[in-house]
Amino acid sequence: MVTQRGRARGQCCESSDLPLATLPSLFNPHERPKLVAPPRLVQSTDLVLERSMMFTLKVRSHQREELVEFTEQVAEKLKESGAQDGIVVLYVQHTTAGLTINENADPDVPRDMLHALRTLIPQHGMGFRHGEENSDAHIKASLTGPSVTVPFADGKLLLGRWQGIFLCEFDGGRERRVIMMIR
Repeated sequence: MVTQRGRARGQCCESSDLPLATLPSLFNPHERPKLVAPPRLVQSTDLVLERSMMFTLKVRSHQREELVEFTEQVAEKLKESGAQDGIVVLYVQHTTAGLTINENADPDVPRDMLHALRTLIPQHGMGFRHGEENSDAHIKASLTGPSVTVPFADGKLLLGRWQGIFLCEFDGGRERRVIMMIR
């Protein structure tokens, strides 16, 4: 049998070592199988990444809900790495904490953010069923998200003048692990 690219079935295609395959329809068992090719990989020659590094940062919160800035910890690890240009990806490994980048000059900004989230999603009184009584923390963490990405050049984070990197604690106080990847 010859495929749409003119190769015999089972031979490899150009972009990967995966053979072309046929899959039966999941919805109609009487329908003829369709030819499916593996997805092509995106190829780019703009930037070749020679290495990536990964660290685990520990960030400590002291209250149930708190925004803890840890920009300096990230900047220090970046400096130690010796990397000059690229991106830093930060990922929190918890379901009741998130990460955000926001203003770090005025302490009212984190307070206002927490006030708004508490008003929208209070800990009690919404009929949550989760037995640990922290459903609000799971929802808030989902809204903020588990990761942020920051570009850097000449070994320095390219944050705006008033920007800082914050752990968004919604079920503390405790120590949280943040994975830091430098690429």
